[in-house]
Amino acid sequence: MAPTLIPTGIKAYMEDDEVLYLYNRSSNPKKKGLILANSVGVVDKDYYGNPDNDGHIMFAFYNIKEEDITIQKGEAIGQAVFAKYFVTDDDEAFGERQGGFGSTDK
Repeated sequence: MAPTLIPTGIKAYMEDDEVLYLYNRSSNPKKKGLILANSVGVVDKDYYGNPDNDGHIMFAFYNIKEEDITIQKGEAIGQAVFAKYFVTDDDEAFGERQGGFGSTDK
């Protein structure tokens, strides 16, 4: 079973040393039966210009309840937190990344 991608209508530009973490609302598992498929979503800088989705941020949820869940427009489904990060002195990446779901090792 694949997770359902819930669009947020939000894009986020980041500097080279920034990342955006996506967290589930603490009430979602109990009240709605929604859990994040990836525990914590990690949105890298290169996701902003992704040709597949134009950098549209989405939450990947599994529904663990028996019934379908409807999420209304404007309803709070999660939290996004910007963070700075560091890299090692010898950190070098080769090739051009496209960003997007599952692109970390590409």
